[in-house]
Amino acid sequence: MQNPHDAAQAFANEFGNAEYALKRSGLIRGNRETAEADWDAFARDLGPEFFAAVVDNSIAKTLIGEPPRRLMNDLVWAPRIPTPLTNVHELIIQGVCRVRNSYLHGEKFRGGPDGQWERDVTLIKEAHAVLQAALAWPARANA
Repeated sequence: MQNPHDAAQAFANEFGNAEYALKRSGLIRGNRETAEADWDAFARDLGPEFFAAVVDNSIAKTLIGEPPRRLMNDLVWAPRIPTPLTNVHELIIQGVCRVRNSYLHGEKFRGGPDGQWERDVTLIKEAHAVLQAALAWPARANA
């Protein structure tokens, strides 16, 4: 297996560039003192057709079918058995953004059950593929 941190760093770099671009294009969360990219608006702009295209092209089978969980304040991952993602908003927020957060906050490549490193790499690669597809999505050019 290639160094998983290489794939993760490539994803994190592109995610950071996307956040910069979202803010500079006016997609900024309201009611905040600091400028934060509005990923909810980004997902809305992509529309349901984007989710259908991701599913049809099979670029995020694990991300959609077995999405990442959240680490809760009691240090337990929840939900125990995550339900598949069903729409574009979930794909961007609970998929792409959650994978980015887990990696940058140190929760990827830490061991865990057998196969966890491979799953982490798969989630990162799929989240990256979704992000790249979203940034190139034709409907975004008209938003």
